[in-house]
Amino acid sequence: MENITDTDEAGIDVSAPVVSRHSVTVTASAEAVWRILTDIDAWTTWLPEIPYARVETPGPLAPGSVFRWSAAGMEIESTIVQVRPRERLVWRGYGDGPDGVLGVHVWALTPAGDGVEVSTEESFAGPPVDADPGPFQEGLDTTLAMWLERLKGTAEAVTAS
Repeated sequence: MENITDTDEAGIDVSAPVVSRHSVTVTASAEAVWRILTDIDAWTTWLPEIPYARVETPGPLAPGSVFRWSAAGMEIESTIVQVRPRERLVWRGYGDGPDGVLGVHVWALTPAGDGVEVSTEESFAGPPVDADPGPFQEGLDTTLAMWLERLKGTAEAVTAS
């Protein structure tokens, strides 16, 4: 794993066969969005297509923290690469093991008017992606857009209550 400092920008693999970028403005505080996003054990409550998500490393999320989850029929083990509270969260992980899909995911929060602009980008690489990138691109685009809308709805509902 790369050695990232708080001032460095960890990022996706822009040369990967599949890259997806999306963003949405959320009328909620960065704190509210961050709390929802980083409570990985509770992802299943707002992302019903994720049947399982659990942080394996004790303590607060930090570089090196490991979490396991399932999505799109893949068992995924991810490692946190960068954490800048209320600003940036980056992880990388393999779906279905080291010969499967390598995903690198970045979440970025930026103040915007009465809320926060939430941007997400992810790259996919690995033998299954190389063999047929089309379905992976379509699936990732759909998933990231849906995750943003669900995050927006969840954060705005929490803020309104």
